[in-house]
Amino acid sequence: MLKFIIPLMICAIMFTWGEALIYILFIMFIFLFVKPTMANTVLINFELDFFSWSLIMLSFWVISLSIMSSIKNKTSNKMSLIYLATMVTLLSFLVLTFTISNNMTFYLLFESCLIPILVMILGWGYQPERAQAGVYMLFYTIFGSLPLLIMVLQYNSTTGSNYMFFATSTFTGFVSAVCLSAAFLVKFPMYSVHLWLLKAHVEAPVAGSMILAGVLLKLGGFGLIRMLSLLDYNYMLVKELVVSVSVWGGLLVSINCLRYMDMKLLIASSSVVHMSTCIAALFIMTEWSVKGCLLMMLAHGICSSGLFSLANMAYERTNSRSMMVTKGLLNLAPMVSLWWFLMLAANMAAPPSVNLAGEIMLLMSLISWNNIMVPPLLLLGFFSASYSIYLYSLSQHGNFNKMKMSLLNNTSLEYLVLLLHWLPLNFFILSVMFMF
Repeated sequence: MLKFIIPLMICAIMFTWGEALIYILFIMFIFLFVKPTMANTVLINFELDFFSWSLIMLSFWVISLSIMSSIKNKTSNKMSLIYLATMVTLLSFLVLTFTISNNMTFYLLFESCLIPILVMILGWGYQPERAQAGVYMLFYTIFGSLPLLIMVLQYNSTTGSNYMFFATSTFTGFVSAVCLSAAFLVKFPMYSVHLWLLKAHVEAPVAGSMILAGVLLKLGGFGLIRMLSLLDYNYMLVKELVVSVSVWGGLLVSINCLRYMDMKLLIASSSVVHMSTCIAALFIMTEWSVKGCLLMMLAHGICSSGLFSLANMAYERTNSRSMMVTKGLLNLAPMVSLWWFLMLAANMAAPPSVNLAGEIMLLMSLISWNNIMVPPLLLLGFFSASYSIYLYSLSQHGNFNKMKMSLLNNTSLEYLVLLLHWLPLNFFILSVMFMF
């Protein structure tokens, strides 16, 4: 593993954007043929299963597309090599986090992934409020992760083992369950601890938003799957509490989306809505719920990344994220409006997208757990489709301002980025059969 990561970081420092992108795609192509395995080095033990392999492929894909979407940072020469090095460093941290099997090393890498995204927000954010967004993100995640550090240290001292895959004892009680899951619920994020995500998305540059929504949120799901195995079956109170807050909180956020005028704020809130069912399904911990959560995380990672890329294209041409200013884009750029429609159709789980398969599996697992989940899940699905239609109609229809007559045409690279977002969403549904 390290023989790929170290040259990748050197490549980002010494070479250009194009060479770094080609090397990232080359490593991704190699990972396509890597089978689940276990490797031991002198200092670090690596484990690769289907879950971590899928998230590693998602990390390579989303960060490659974010590099292609950030071409304006390259041409403006605003510390472009440092910007590239930050993204590649984040990719290296993500790959190591998804493959490590040591509890303490996993915790350190899990927290290290915050540093590059914080640097991107503070260094290349759009507005002075980016400092406040960085502080929000830092304090929310730190206060959530400190109990996890205590539990990891206690587990290592009582068992003498650092390996998460070979748990020899389990934790019991309400407090242990909260401490183990708090850091991952903040990172997911769960409703009531999601405010840092909205501020971070609004202030982050395009690559920061794409990576934050596409990959970093998935660290929470990966950590929950790894750490919930350390709990016994007596965490029923925590499970019912988290499932209830997640589903009903997702419903409230989806209703709240219908009053937003900021494109990025609406797309960021839709991430909270999609992840709410994933959190509930993970705490149920059935085979269908875990597989459905994986599918939803992969689909949401690509779909939300594409939506943030589209929002950035509108922002670069109108200098505004408000849908009252950017309305009427259908008259100016009908081809881009088509891509808005395709990405939002996938966002509302229209067939044949992977989102549909993931949502069906999540709904079936939640309803089979308790029939009382039917009403909130029905309302959640209805309002999720409503805010997607609301975003499309308000941003694309209407009369456009005359001052936007001199908009630049979209480049071929932008269309390529959108195509590379849409293809995996709709054609990888053919590979779902291999999960069963």
